[in-house]
Amino acid sequence: MTGAKVTQEPKSDPKTQEAGEAQTQEVVMNDESVKTAESKKEVVIPEVIEDEPKTVPLTRAEKNAAEKAAEHRERMVRTAIACFFGMITGAVSFILIGDTTTPLGESRSILGLLLLLAGIVFQKHMFILLKIDYTKLGGKDWFYQAFMTFAFWFISWTILLTL
Repeated sequence: MTGAKVTQEPKSDPKTQEAGEAQTQEVVMNDESVKTAESKKEVVIPEVIEDEPKTVPLTRAEKNAAEKAAEHRERMVRTAIACFFGMITGAVSFILIGDTTTPLGESRSILGLLLLLAGIVFQKHMFILLKIDYTKLGGKDWFYQAFMTFAFWFISWTILLTL
C-alpha cells in the first residue's frame, strides 16, 4: 500500500480569519481511501451568501441636518393640525350647544364631547390629505394629538363662553 499526503484547508473560522492566520491539516490517505472517495460522487451545495447588507435604521446622531429638519417640519404640521381641529371643534361646540345651562339629561349635553372625539378622529383624514404617513405614529403620538386637540377645544370653548 502506498500512502499519499494531502493538505487540506480548514473551513473558515471567524477567530482565525480575524487574526489572519491560516492553519493547514495533513491527512494521510492510502490508495484504497482515495479510490473510494473518487467512486463516491458527493454533491457539494455551495452556501448562499447574501450580498445585500441589511439596512439598520439610523440613530438620531447619524441623521443629517436635512432629515432632522424634515422630521421637525412634519411634527410641527401635526401639532398645528391638532391645534386647528381643537379650535374648530371648540367653536362648533359653542355654536351648536350655546347655553351651558342645559340640563345633564338632555341630548345636547354630550354633543361637545362627541365633537371633540370627531375632531381627533378627523385628524387621520387630514394627515392622508396632506400626505403625512400616519402609520408610523404610535400610541404616544396619538395621545399627544388627542391631548393637544382637547386642550385647544377646552380653551377656545371656554373663551367663547365668557364673551
